[in-house]
Amino acid sequence: MECDLKLDGGEVVDGTGAGAVRADVALVGGEIAAVGDLAALEAQMVLDCSGKTITPGFIDVHSHADWLVSSCDHGRLVEPFIRQGMTSFVGGNCGFSPAPITDRSRGMVLESSKLMMDDAIDLRWKTMAEFLDLLERQGTALNIAELVGHGSIRAAVTGELTMDAPDKDELATMEGMTRRSLDAGCIGVSTGLGYPPGIFAEPDELDAFAGWTAEAGKLFTSHLKAYSSVSGAYTSDPTEVPHNLRALDEVLVVAEDAGVKLQLSHLIFVGSRTWPTYVEVLGRIEKARADGLDVAFDAFPYTAGNTTASVLFPAQMLPRLEEILRSPEGMAGLRSFAEIAFDQVGFNLDDIQIMNANTPSFDCYNGLFVGEAARRAGMDIWDFYGQMVVDSHRNARVLIHKYSGESRDERALTAVLEHPLCSIETDTLLSSRGSQNPASYGTFPRVLSTYVERGLFTFEEAVHRMTGAPASRAGWTGRGRVAQGYAADLVVLDRAELRDMATFESPASYPAGIEHVFINGRHVLDGHTYDADAMAGQVFRS
Repeated sequence: MECDLKLDGGEVVDGTGAGAVRADVALVGGEIAAVGDLAALEAQMVLDCSGKTITPGFIDVHSHADWLVSSCDHGRLVEPFIRQGMTSFVGGNCGFSPAPITDRSRGMVLESSKLMMDDAIDLRWKTMAEFLDLLERQGTALNIAELVGHGSIRAAVTGELTMDAPDKDELATMEGMTRRSLDAGCIGVSTGLGYPPGIFAEPDELDAFAGWTAEAGKLFTSHLKAYSSVSGAYTSDPTEVPHNLRALDEVLVVAEDAGVKLQLSHLIFVGSRTWPTYVEVLGRIEKARADGLDVAFDAFPYTAGNTTASVLFPAQMLPRLEEILRSPEGMAGLRSFAEIAFDQVGFNLDDIQIMNANTPSFDCYNGLFVGEAARRAGMDIWDFYGQMVVDSHRNARVLIHKYSGESRDERALTAVLEHPLCSIETDTLLSSRGSQNPASYGTFPRVLSTYVERGLFTFEEAVHRMTGAPASRAGWTGRGRVAQGYAADLVVLDRAELRDMATFESPASYPAGIEHVFINGRHVLDGHTYDADAMAGQVFRS
């Protein structure tokens, strides 16, 4: 037997959580042909991995990069992902997938796509089947699997800002779209209950979507309606039940009633007064798991996360948001509400950093925190923020800090990351414009260096959280392990040099220690050389 490539003399961490072993890895085509002592095996090429560690390629279980890869030239843009060892990702999260699209939602998709990428997306499809077919024809830089978004489906049928529940006929249309998307190969359904139109969905509607997902035997994911103890998503008294706990309970009940496999998206705690609720949140998830619900969650290793600037506003304001923000009376009411709510949450506008204002009049403030940007503009902070939202058509991209802690207090963050039900994800919005989210550059190396060194888990367990565990949640076979017959998605790294370099001050910095990346057997990262044109990825259909 002869192999195409032999990774010789490395330490293999196989993705199961088992301890590292010294082994060679042989590749034939896009698969791993053998793992072990392969000294006698002939190889067309040999890569000396002495002193290095070989792991499965890292899987981002919560990504928004599906919007990027529809572009033929996306290879260069996703370089930060591959340089941190990512080989596969799950797109369509937070209720927003690039399909299905109808005449009613086309304008919304074109406009909101500017939040996800540099320019409006080039829509060459309407259905999920057509979108996945397009990716297969043109090629992808990474492996991709897709969730179909509840928000995209609802917007396609009733519109993005319709607060009313769908009627019987509308729900039947939504069911058809959902089932066709799942039949086309989507691995599940995602909900984005903190954004319109998902924020308007009542439990009965979510019950229906969860039921259709369960019948297909696929994954149901949820961006919860609230991640802070006080939220504009609810009018109930947060001193009785914090709003983030109420949001969690709602989705747990939906999943339990449907008997669906549930993935809680980016488990975070927004604002210092919300941080202590992590104990109760994790306890409720553990109880649901013990009671028989197949539930798990994912998280990123940072105390800030990217989102749209309009996420701050209460649900009832969203249909008339621009009108309210242009009105002195509306702004006065908003300030009054925010002063009370922000004090209760332990968070304010000064904790928001502008990534990409997405409008020429405000782009000069990219990278600044809102308070400093407002001072430079000579504006009141709320007037500045409201005008940025209006001028950007709600597409200003921001990085909100005080997520699950801060540099002096990461108790909530570390409790989530070290929990055995947690997979690692990026949840990042990557573009060539504006200031970046450090998660785009350093997520996986940060977990493998910083949080391993802090003792949250062993190196082997950390690798499992970003390989074997997410592959299992996504329902994939033949991925996420270094084992014979598995896909040759591999990373070769130097543990002695491994560290993340991206910070909030200097986010666009590649990590150290990631030396080689293989996707389906293709050598896409070779030292400092990245092959942006390899298009080595595959589209996974379930």
